[in-house]
Amino acid sequence: MHKILILGPQGSGKGTQANILADKLGIPALSMGQLLREVKSGGSELGKTIGGIIDRGELVPDETALEVLKQRLDQEDAKDGYILDGYPRNAAQNETYKTFDQPTAMLIITVPREESVNRILERAKVEQRVDDTPEAINRRLDIYEGETKPIIDSYRDSGVVHDIDGIGTIEEISENINNALGL
Repeated sequence: MHKILILGPQGSGKGTQANILADKLGIPALSMGQLLREVKSGGSELGKTIGGIIDRGELVPDETALEVLKQRLDQEDAKDGYILDGYPRNAAQNETYKTFDQPTAMLIITVPREESVNRILERAKVEQRVDDTPEAINRRLDIYEGETKPIIDSYRDSGVVHDIDGIGTIEEISENINNALGL
């Protein structure tokens, strides 16, 4: 069973690689933001609560996010495993995640900061996203450095962490991931 966490700075290509790997392994690739948006639009009581939090511009509490994740992992397509894109992002999320599961692999896609900024700015032009300013991007990258990297370091001794060079073609990076996982 594969329980793969894909982490890396914004713009590193996590989502793209998660989807490619999910197709190869026949397991779902899940993004916490996407899951929360799906529950919000579903109309359940939990969805209404999450919608209110998101609409106020606040962060969904870690326990609530974990509840959403657990519900999703109980679905049939996740019985053989899953890929989590960009989760856990901080120590609190990691602690709640560890209460119910452990990753079989952590893929850390690394790219230089300048590359992350350039990729996000290009994506912002294509998707016409106004929230992707250089200042906002650098703030998010600072948060990644300060909050997510320590989580990665906490798993290094367990042998599940694989550093993947995020520079190259999508196919080259995918091949590096396959090699790291022995696929």
